[in-house]
Amino acid sequence: MPSKALTHTLLGRILPVPTSITVCNNKLIGARNLAQNATSPVDDDGHGTHTSSTAAGNFVEGANLLGKANGTAAGIAPRAHVVMYRVCASKCQESDILASLDAAIEDGVDVISISLGSLASMSLYDDVVAIGSYSAIEKGIFVSASAGNTGPVDDSVTNAAP
Repeated sequence: MPSKALTHTLLGRILPVPTSITVCNNKLIGARNLAQNATSPVDDDGHGTHTSSTAAGNFVEGANLLGKANGTAAGIAPRAHVVMYRVCASKCQESDILASLDAAIEDGVDVISISLGSLASMSLYDDVVAIGSYSAIEKGIFVSASAGNTGPVDDSVTNAAP
């Protein structure tokens, strides 16, 4: 544990991390709730946790699947830090999605990974993910969005941009 006090950003406030916590690896450096129907940045179903570990999970030695394929597991960018923005609660409001993209831009992130999408593809002019992503791309931020969760069948890609 480092000698300096660790902090996490939560709902716009800086909260000290209790010194008794020894599992903190400084991976998550911020979390913000922008979902109108939620009171915490913690996701209800683990989807945000799962996708962020795929993107930036630390090296885990001795990983395997049912005793097979032993080795070291890691996310795509294991040395990266993560700031999470919750935008969905009972549903995903377009205003919350845009607010999170604006917040990420203001916070100075380098990469935005968006794991949400609509049930059907739409025109770029009507697609809030495309519109908000364009603003981030204009600022030099790399944006990656999931293609959708309904495949693999024909026409199952609902998030064609970015």
